[in-house]
Amino acid sequence: MTALARRLYKSFASTKGLLLIVTAWETLLVALLSPLSGSGPLSGLELAARLGLGEMGRVGRIIMLYHALAVPFVAALTYLILDLWPLEDRFPRIIRPTITAGYLLTSVGGLGFAYLGGSWVAHGLLLVGLSLVFYAGVLLCISLFPWRRGTSFSVERLALWLTVLYTLISATIGGTAGAYFGNGFDAFLAESALRQEHVLGQRAIIAHLHIMLTLIDITLLLIIARTFGLRGRLQRTTMWLTIVGATVVSLSTWSVMVWDEAHKVINIGSAFLLLPAFIVAFYGLARLIHERAPSRSGLGAILRDPVRFGLLFELLFVNVVVTTPGVYVAMNLETYRQPAFLEVERTIAVGHWHVLATLSAVIALLLVMDRLQVRGWLRLLVGWSVLVGSTLAFVMAQFYMFHQPGQEVTWPLPFLDVGIAVFLLALAVFVGVAVGRLYDRRKYE
Repeated sequence: MTALARRLYKSFASTKGLLLIVTAWETLLVALLSPLSGSGPLSGLELAARLGLGEMGRVGRIIMLYHALAVPFVAALTYLILDLWPLEDRFPRIIRPTITAGYLLTSVGGLGFAYLGGSWVAHGLLLVGLSLVFYAGVLLCISLFPWRRGTSFSVERLALWLTVLYTLISATIGGTAGAYFGNGFDAFLAESALRQEHVLGQRAIIAHLHIMLTLIDITLLLIIARTFGLRGRLQRTTMWLTIVGATVVSLSTWSVMVWDEAHKVINIGSAFLLLPAFIVAFYGLARLIHERAPSRSGLGAILRDPVRFGLLFELLFVNVVVTTPGVYVAMNLETYRQPAFLEVERTIAVGHWHVLATLSAVIALLLVMDRLQVRGWLRLLVGWSVLVGSTLAFVMAQFYMFHQPGQEVTWPLPFLDVGIAVFLLALAVFVGVAVGRLYDRRKYE
């Protein structure tokens, strides 16, 4: 092995390197696939039509695309968990390479199957990748077991272990339903099946996609709480509320498959998760102000660290662009279930899910920047660009979603595109500069 190869291996096999690689991978996928979208500023290229990608198979391609982006996201969360909760056994040395190979095979196989001719070899790579990721999750769950011999029990560890366990069960539900695709069960999008009677397989898919995103957000909450050093009675209260909320939401979401009224119980579990988010946000803001600028105003502390402020801001802002609109629709469900509102309801269903998923991606990016100890102009530029761009996009999405039937609302779209563009440009700058700095083995200063 040459000196250059050893240097590259040491740089990119570290936790920082793995976090940066998965971030760069997600950035590359977004850049390659954005021109294929049927909407947005690049839709005029008509690249999908040029590649012969018609309506037939579109649903399947979207499903593959979701998994190609979501599985690397889960891998990034796993790296963060292993970095923040050092484990004493041998499993972390197995988990990191296993989940890395898994997400790469999942993305390459899934996208290759969806967009490059439908090769069943590519589909096989997808299944191998998903299996490796699931195996890594099982090892992580075993390693995090809070009552293992030689491990001191903590309610924080219990909350994390339960979240990982619920994620494995939810992945199994999705995989079981997916195994029947093409065997009497056709691929479908949840937003395209509104107001319809669903078979068991469709209910399983709906439960899977909702609970997986919820559990990802719970994991992000636990990571942020750990990042800001939540301790003592406040930590124990937060963790128990999170445990109750995660358990109620998971059990009730799984129950949707066989019980129509289970969605009402989901709201109860979600209420338990709101309070921990508020606690972590306000605790973190107080600590940020105290540590960054004890003798200055709170505004000065915020301006100096957009990354950590952004983590806390998103915990509160999600209630403006996700929770409140969702509650509003639930309270006016009779109106939105009228025949004239079908397309409006579908737009809200799609937008609501995408806003939450993208907001989760913003939080994850800020966490990666914080763990990489990005400093100086790069932290300020990327941090504020990500916050400003994503906030503009999320706000404009609300105006686009909530419109009256028969009205074509287009004025928010240019602002929405600008917000997304600012966010993506900031992401590209971060990846480009950070990769160079990691390779040079210099500090982020």
